[in-house]
Amino acid sequence: MNVRNSVTLIGNVGQLPITKTLPSGNRVIEFSLATNDSYRNREGEKVTRTEWHRVKAYGKLVDTLERYLTKGTQIALTGMLRYNKWTDKYEQQRSSAEIILEEFTFLSAKERSTSDADHETAEMEVAEPAPKKTSKRRATKKSEKTSVTPAEDLPF
Repeated sequence: MNVRNSVTLIGNVGQLPITKTLPSGNRVIEFSLATNDSYRNREGEKVTRTEWHRVKAYGKLVDTLERYLTKGTQIALTGMLRYNKWTDKYEQQRSSAEIILEEFTFLSAKERSTSDADHETAEMEVAEPAPKKTSKRRATKKSEKTSVTPAEDLPF
């Protein structure tokens, strides 16, 4: 059995993304993602617990995220979980987890409508114009059946 390292989260971006250029020339974007988990305690009160996740993305994802991702944006993402270990300035062993982004979907209406509009604009530029519809045949049939004045003989 082949087990894959995969994480799927839905949450809100907690800070403005930070874009960096690596020594290799590749770009990386980093941001935090807040996820909420709710439950009822023994007294029946709703308790919400927020978890913070560090997310990094590389490659072509950087351009899209840099353009549309802002603080508070709600996204669904899938990525790989990676652990980092290092020694801090006090000689203590430290570790952290981060998500390496593979796929994402904007769930906030603002980002969806903006990215959809750009996508539609790009499609319009590539697509050929639609042929014009003629309404002479319809107008003739209508005028045969009933008498129609020119103002009422509109093709829509």
